[in-house]
Amino acid sequence: MALHSSKKVSWTLALLALLQVDCLAESDPGTESNCGPRDLTPECCIKRFPGQWERCTGAPEAEQVVRSPSPAMKLAAVSTATIVAVTMQPRINAAEHRGVELAADLLAKVERAIERCTRKADQQVNDHHFQGRSPSAEICQQLKAGDQVTWAVYLGLFKHEQAWPCLHKELDQLLPGRYWLQPRFRLDDRTGQWEFLDKKRVEEIVAKQGWKGLTGTIEPDLILLDGQGVIVSVYDLKFPCPDSNIARWERYSRGPWRDWFQGELYKAALQVTPRLVSPRQGVIRK
Repeated sequence: MALHSSKKVSWTLALLALLQVDCLAESDPGTESNCGPRDLTPECCIKRFPGQWERCTGAPEAEQVVRSPSPAMKLAAVSTATIVAVTMQPRINAAEHRGVELAADLLAKVERAIERCTRKADQQVNDHHFQGRSPSAEICQQLKAGDQVTWAVYLGLFKHEQAWPCLHKELDQLLPGRYWLQPRFRLDDRTGQWEFLDKKRVEEIVAKQGWKGLTGTIEPDLILLDGQGVIVSVYDLKFPCPDSNIARWERYSRGPWRDWFQGELYKAALQVTPRLVSPRQGVIRK
């Protein structure tokens, strides 16, 4: 896939980063975030509703800046289409229905594909911006786009977007109909159970309450399902900057999940131990 590297991509991603609150900066080990990567940010809303800036940010003037869809927006639409294309609804492990792990050989192939896509996205973006080198710690902390967003934030967003089409293509071949990219889940206060929110339900919530209506929801990068639709694997991509930093789970600093680590919440919600994936470390199993 060609790298989406025009000035429009740079401007769009920078603008998204400017709009989000407490955006995850994967470069600073001491940084805490009030949400997981792209969980509750305008940037995530834009992925769900490409081009609908006023709905996601309350800023209709931003829509005028990017009146015609940029490559980044088109790429976001691909991610949304991925979700629509998968027909099997995710089910969370429970006493009455326990998930069946993927066969070891199939799981190995899937995880190798995830690692390939993660490394490919990392390399493509580094090739474009740094002639194939990885950015230094100093560069990662430098401000970009009008002194408002660091390279670490920008690169994290850009590399995630580069990874989605690759994952879509690979997993369609290996596990068709049994994976979701960026699924969203919410705790039902009435039942005390976590529930999957499909695209239509997300749109209804946002239409009635705005993006704040999704406060407290979670959105892992990737889940795998067994033959009955039960979630058996959960993955979250990390692109540390610099790449010598280890991938790590963030801690929520505010909101209903304050002081929870992101990975702990994913496990409690989805009843599966989630795995981090980074370009340097691959799928992390500890």
